[in-house]
Amino acid sequence: MLLNKIIGYAVIALLSLSFMTTDAQASSVRPVHIPIITNGKALQTDVPPVMVQNRILVPFRAIAQSTGAHVHWDATTKLVTVQKNKKTIILQVQSTIATINGQSVTLDVPPIVHQGRTFVPVRFVSETLDANVQWTGKEVRMSWNALQRSTFSVYVNQIKIGSHIMTDGVYTYIPLKQLLTAIDVNVDWIETNETMTVRLSRGQMMITAGKKEVIVDNHEMITPLAPIRVNDEWYVSASWVMSIFGAQMSTSGTNMFFTIPRTTFRSPMLLTEETAITVPQHIHTPTVADERRLLISDNPELLTTESVPNRQATLALDNVHERQQTVDHRVFGWHANMLGQQASVAIVIDNLSSSNDLVVTSGKGAYRTSPNSWGHYDVGLPIAEAMLRQSLTAVPTIKVKAGTSAVIQSFDVANNQLLGFLYDFTVQQEGAMTNYRIRTIVTSSSANFSTVSPTLAPLDSYATHPRGVWKGSTLEATLPAYTTDSPAVAYSISNGRTDHLLSVANALSDPSQTVHNPGHYGLTYRVSIPIQNESGEPKTIRLRFSGRGGAYCGGVKINGVVHLIPPLRPITQSAYIDYTVFSPQDVLELEFMHAGGAALPLGIEISTVR
Repeated sequence: MLLNKIIGYAVIALLSLSFMTTDAQASSVRPVHIPIITNGKALQTDVPPVMVQNRILVPFRAIAQSTGAHVHWDATTKLVTVQKNKKTIILQVQSTIATINGQSVTLDVPPIVHQGRTFVPVRFVSETLDANVQWTGKEVRMSWNALQRSTFSVYVNQIKIGSHIMTDGVYTYIPLKQLLTAIDVNVDWIETNETMTVRLSRGQMMITAGKKEVIVDNHEMITPLAPIRVNDEWYVSASWVMSIFGAQMSTSGTNMFFTIPRTTFRSPMLLTEETAITVPQHIHTPTVADERRLLISDNPELLTTESVPNRQATLALDNVHERQQTVDHRVFGWHANMLGQQASVAIVIDNLSSSNDLVVTSGKGAYRTSPNSWGHYDVGLPIAEAMLRQSLTAVPTIKVKAGTSAVIQSFDVANNQLLGFLYDFTVQQEGAMTNYRIRTIVTSSSANFSTVSPTLAPLDSYATHPRGVWKGSTLEATLPAYTTDSPAVAYSISNGRTDHLLSVANALSDPSQTVHNPGHYGLTYRVSIPIQNESGEPKTIRLRFSGRGGAYCGGVKINGVVHLIPPLRPITQSAYIDYTVFSPQDVLELEFMHAGGAALPLGIEISTVR
């Protein structure tokens, strides 16, 4: 009798241990009372989520069953088996290795049994049950493939998408195929059971059902929510559309409007608000960071029969006479073909030496053409992005014999089309004195570029766009240190006053043929912002950008990461991004490139938000 009692107590003890964490585990398990919201409704669980190794673990059975999955717990082997649709997931308590349809996957932290419940990392839920999971800082929000018809109507570039707009109770989902057709009439796609490869006029992307990762032109982008596939249709959230296509969204009642540029960008667009910034003060005078010769070809901007009477002319000119064997160049151009027929524009080098050959090397650049109304999205922003991302296209090395000319790059431009280009290259020669010229040329005939007269086209004195040559393609400036929790402060760059280094007086070109460049087109502008954080705790500061003279857009690299500033209405509209300061001292390194066609100055505001 006594032996039976001892055995009974032992069995009870073993069973109790099988549903308890060890002392070591218990000390590292911290309950966190975080609401779990599934499809817009709070999920009721008998135990709260827990924190383990700085990871949130959630009660797996309650969440899995809320999606309609079948869950089986084997107390002997401590295995959890989950089945949903055609997917079987097996987890082993205290093991970081799980299997999905027989394939092993690794978890951030292993599942645990705590208070008689199995807990798994919240990230694992999204990877295994095709859920969209977001941690808002206050709650865990999950949405499942439980789509229903939405009352919203969706318009893309003023085209109404069909009636199959869906919602999961929280987010609006748009039928992807109809969306793509509205963006690009030439789109096509190839589907498999899990993926969809989309070919657009300007690029290619591949999406995977249930995955936030999207491959755009061989570069991975992470979206806020994963696409959902239902039968033969794919659905994407509004935030997905904004992330992938750089769309601007607005709503009015039950109508949702997207404006989507036809260019696919690799960098995210900053969010915008109808908010004005603090009145900015002028930035202190910057310094020129390099000696690259900058040739600006933007006047005349409109190539018409009046501005180019013979339908061919030299548009910009850099005469080089240097006592050095290597000279770095940048050529930036911005012209609209209004000649009534197709035209060709070229960057040409004329070797004026009678004895020394030249080599054009290290060439790289970007160009875009587009109907003029799409200049910001199709031309200006893509060139700024390519420059900041250092994704310029390489140009072959060119040898130029003494007394001859060569085309470095040429462009065919249809009538009523805008052309923008930026090219960097280096000219080398063995002689003691370089003697050559760089030109931009336009012709509407089949004439050889080298036969076009070097006489410059007349300046357009009414539309005073820049033209000329300056030393330097990068400016650098440091702002006064900003202390967190102090009032917002703003500065104005490319203001035409304190940082007007590209004046006629500073130009290397003939002053009578030069128009100043106060907007710093074709340059990159680096701005350092020292941050002082004396609070002893993390602080979030907000950078806000606003055009001060007209519609502004451009690119900005923030501590090495490129973002795009969409076209902003002057003064009243701004784009912003938040940055968290953890240490007592920090430095924000910004690098701007203003998009061609943007209006300057640009205001930069720094403030503390929390």
